[in-house]
Amino acid sequence: MAISMTKKQVQELNNKCSSNWRFDTAFFIFHSIKTLHKKLKVDEAGYYEFRLYYNNQNQITLNIKRFDYKENVTMEGEIKSIILDKTEVKRRNNSKLLDMTEKLTDEKLLKLYAENK
Repeated sequence: MAISMTKKQVQELNNKCSSNWRFDTAFFIFHSIKTLHKKLKVDEAGYYEFRLYYNNQNQITLNIKRFDYKENVTMEGEIKSIILDKTEVKRRNNSKLLDMTEKLTDEKLLKLYAENK
């Protein structure tokens, strides 16, 4: 089953996101899964990429990837997945993901990363 979204729908979704979260159009095009993502530069050595989505059990999950710059190349580092809401929903709802973007500020994201080492 092909899923599609118009540019207007993507823009509306992005407008509803908080804390610089954005709809990941490339991920949606290749995987037909709606996810929100955010990049956060930590220092000159690298950045984190955060992805908010529903897992296979329809639970809200946060995926964290660390990327490091080494010799003009970006290298993927460690990856962590944290289930933020263990409630299994019957229907994946964008509004729940959007609500999470309000709570997941830069400080909260870095704290979650540090707590789950």
